[in-house]
Amino acid sequence: MTLRRLIAATVIALAWQASAHATASNKELEEQANELASRIAAVERANQTLVQMQQQIEAARKDLRTLRGQVDEAKHQLETLQKQQRDLYSDIDRRLLLIENGAQPTPLGSTQPIPTEAEIRTVDEASAYGDSFAALKAGRYEEAARGFQLYLAKYPDGPRADNATYWLGETYYVQKDYDAALSSFQGVVSRFPDSRKASDALLKSAYCQYELKAYDNARTTFESVVKTYPGTESARLAEQRLTKLEAEGH
Repeated sequence: MTLRRLIAATVIALAWQASAHATASNKELEEQANELASRIAAVERANQTLVQMQQQIEAARKDLRTLRGQVDEAKHQLETLQKQQRDLYSDIDRRLLLIENGAQPTPLGSTQPIPTEAEIRTVDEASAYGDSFAALKAGRYEEAARGFQLYLAKYPDGPRADNATYWLGETYYVQKDYDAALSSFQGVVSRFPDSRKASDALLKSAYCQYELKAYDNARTTFESVVKTYPGTESARLAEQRLTKLEAEGH
């Protein structure tokens, strides 16, 4: 083979190799381009999905706001109905209370004014005290005690609270529950010192202490009656008991 032919063959071989290498490089680039296109398509699909999800979220938020508005409106309507119901029941209770205490019911369509809360309380307070005192006079001491307790629970500062406390002590005293009686009588003295029952309550406190064999306390209380309420019937009875204590050696 001549030199010229050898050179020509070498050039042809190199050209073929370069062409083959270029072809291989083009395939790799094409594959990379296809892969990138696939990724872009996937991103676009994901982005579209996110957009749809965002739209769904916004729609859900709107529905939630609407639902909350409906709930608030329903709550307001319920509160209004409950208030109307309470007002209605309160009016019925007032009417029934008056009827129970001897008042004439207001006819339908009448222009007669509905009694005020203060008027109803006055009627009920008098009735509660009167019923309890009637039970006491009839000797129904347990019933009387419950009545006076109820009165004091409802009207602790009522116009007859001092008397109710005193007569509650009496119901205990006649049943020989001297501890409870003493507590009631002392309650009159401490809470209602200006009451007309205060001197009697102090005297009865001493009686209870005597029955409980707390003789020193009884003596001190009898002496307090004589000193605080001189010239009264309570003071006279206290002096008699002091004499009795002396005679008994207490």
